[in-house]
Amino acid sequence: MRKIALTLALVFSVASGAGATPVITNGLVAAYEFSGNANDVSGNGNNGAVNGATLTADRFGNPNSAYSFDGVDDRIHVGGSLAGFDDYTQAAWVKLSGAVGTGSR
Repeated sequence: MRKIALTLALVFSVASGAGATPVITNGLVAAYEFSGNANDVSGNGNNGAVNGATLTADRFGNPNSAYSFDGVDDRIHVGGSLAGFDDYTQAAWVKLSGAVGTGSR
């Protein structure tokens, strides 16, 4: 069984012509800090619906600040928040634990 824990923040941002900035705010569509839930903290209301994943400690040991997935059918559904965008960026911190498949990708 594979488990994947998403930690810190999952961020969806629409590509723009602006230069890179230390904090992404221009074109931000959704941001998920996983601080006890999968709510969107960007202010755009694109909250995630948790299906099977369970809250766990993040990489710093903060409780209920990351999600653990069973590698089979757990997910966080974020709906159509990216519908209609041709270009976008997704960023996530991921920690793999347990057996990881060795097949070609």
